Amino acid sequence: MLQRFVWKLLPKTQRNFLLGRLSVVDRQVVNKSMSANVRFPDAFSRHSCLFIHVPKCAGSSICSALFDGWMPGHLPLYWYEQQFPQAFSSSFKFAFVRDPLERAYSAYAFLRGNRLGRRDQAAQALVGHYRDFDDFIGRWLHPETIHKQMHFAAQSDFLTDSLGRLALDFVGYQEHLQRDFQLLCEQLQVQTRLPHVNSTQQRHSTPVRDICSVRTRRLVRRVYQRDYEMLGYE
Repeated sequence: MLQRFVWKLLPKTQRNFLLGRLSVVDRQVVNKSMSANVRFPDAFSRHSCLFIHVPKCAGSSICSALFDGWMPGHLPLYWYEQQFPQAFSSSFKFAFVRDPLERAYSAYAFLRGNRLGRRDQAAQALVGHYRDFDDFIGRWLHPETIHKQMHFAAQSDFLTDSLGRLALDFVGYQEHLQRDFQLLCEQLQVQTRLPHVNSTQQRHSTPVRDICSVRTRRLVRRVYQRDYEMLGYE
């Protein structure tokens, strides 16, 4: 494609600068669209489905169970809608979501406590600047900053179509993971078990609302207001 050729002609530093002006989700869209491998995934075609992998919402476990460990990345729903309209229309579209406060803490604890690869080093260094979860939320988590880091991007950024609608056939909830995964398997007509992979080390087992401050809960509610409303976590 001509646009891919022109894009590659730009110096890498200029490409990175331009990508840096985008949200982290849109940046993935541009990178994927400009790659040589733009095709509807075979793993989705086999099940006539489309899975939107929201970070820190059990996606790695679901991919292990349904797709033999193959991972689609964190591409948003609207990308599939615009790139593959026919497959998008005929596929059973689903995602799993999570209480925004629990998800934010899970991402924080994952980056703080796990040994991670090169791709996550910048995010790991970011959370390491803060004393604890309350300090991180109070000093970093804002509507202007969550678009810069994949682990903390709003769930609604992944789940909406080109018109901003939640255009999914099934939404599973981390809070009812086993139940909702079984409902999904029935819909897809598959029999499989859900493993627990990519777990977070050094996180408290108690609900995060019991260990964080009231101010933290209010800030998370404000930043992720659309997630709370769209996903029914009022």
